[in-house]
Amino acid sequence: MRFAGLLALVFVAGMSFGQRGPTVIMPAEHVIEGVTFALSDGVFVPIDELASELGIVADWDPKAKRYLIGDDKLDNSDVRVLFDGTPLINLLALKDDSFTVEWDEELREYSVSSKTHFGIVSVPEQWVEVDLASQHLRGYQGKRLVINTKVSTGKRGFSTPVGEYTAGPEKKRHRVSAKYENAPMPYSVQLRGGYFIHGSSSVPRYPASHGCVRMPLTGMNAAKYFFEWVNLQTPISVRHGWSSKVTQRDAEN
Repeated sequence: MRFAGLLALVFVAGMSFGQRGPTVIMPAEHVIEGVTFALSDGVFVPIDELASELGIVADWDPKAKRYLIGDDKLDNSDVRVLFDGTPLINLLALKDDSFTVEWDEELREYSVSSKTHFGIVSVPEQWVEVDLASQHLRGYQGKRLVINTKVSTGKRGFSTPVGEYTAGPEKKRHRVSAKYENAPMPYSVQLRGGYFIHGSSSVPRYPASHGCVRMPLTGMNAAKYFFEWVNLQTPISVRHGWSSKVTQRDAEN
């Protein structure tokens, strides 16, 4: 494990001496996988994982309706959630006198250190799968499940094409279908040619579209969430059943 090798280094390099003797900076036990959003700056990580791995105390201020890190109130733009409601905090919002956050371009990871802890936050690639059999879409970043939602794909005679694609190049918040009487296609992300992943007011639990992948606009608004999260060129796999990559990830969790 990476941190096993770092323990001795951090023990020596992170030692400071005061009246009560040396203070040892403790390495985190695990690498934290960060989440990026196409329409937000920064890297977001679950608050509970930060608290567990890096000894960060985050309190919710019900009056201000904001999270507090120490005495600092976080801006609303620095707090997001996973689709399941897990609160996330922008790692870059921690850069102050108490925390050091440094980016390593080659390793694609941040090193984060406080007065008592040291840890790594990686920034893995996004990837998406659409399972035609279960009529679900899952979006991951590394091993982290970011979004899991029902969808409605192409009905008989208008099947959604199976294959390996990348998001884009077209990505529009407001789009209409020139082929089907200007039908609204909000939060559109191009899959291939005239096939898009987009929001719809009609997302039954069975294939009902003309080939596109419909996502709900109600509840957590999966279509909006996916649009704001997914980067252009993110791999999207459309298949009957989940890949071994997904089933293995599920088995590990």
